[in-house]
Formats: sequence, structure tokens, C-alpha cells
Amino acid sequence: MEYTEIIYLIGSTIEEDDIGNQISSSETSTKCYAKKQSLRTNEFYSAVEAGLSPSCEFVVKKLNYNGESELEWNNTRFQIIRTVDPKNKFDIVLVCSKKIGVN
Repeated sequence: MEYTEIIYLIGSTIEEDDIGNQISSSETSTKCYAKKQSLRTNEFYSAVEAGLSPSCEFVVKKLNYNGESELEWNNTRFQIIRTVDPKNKFDIVLVCSKKIGVN
């Protein structure tokens, strides 16, 4: 399996306004190549027990992932709900849930 899918890792910077409220000031988008894979059965059931609804997984190189909380693939926004370190020390698996109501 090769890294053929193009995803955009989306990070945001949080700043404080004049009275101390935290607000999202800007988003950064980083192009990254990934492998899309099916959800494992145990991953799906573990997430459902925790009240989450995972929809897909992407494998990316650890060097490309910097703790972003969202990604975009095929013009669809996903929230990264969990990361998994596989046995391969160069990759990281991003378990994602489709964001509803966001273009």
C-alpha cells in the first residue's frame, strides 16, 4: 500500500482577546500524502463506547504530523479523534470522524 491520497492537515492558533477569552485566530493547512485504510473492528467498537463515531483512518509519516486536530480529504473536513502508533516507528495512524455542518 502506497501513500497516494492527498490530505491537508489543519491546525489552528489560539489567542486571547482583551478580556482573556480564547479565540481561534488563524488556520494553517499543510499538504501531506497519506494511505487511507479501513477502520479496524476493535477501533470502531472502542470509539463507539466512548461516544465517538469514527469514519476512516489515514496513515501518515510522523514527520508530517504536528498535533493537528483536523484534516481535509476530498473537500470533506474530518476531526482527528485519536492517534495510534503502529509497530512501524516512522508512521502514525490518524483515526478520523467526519465533521458535520462544515464545508
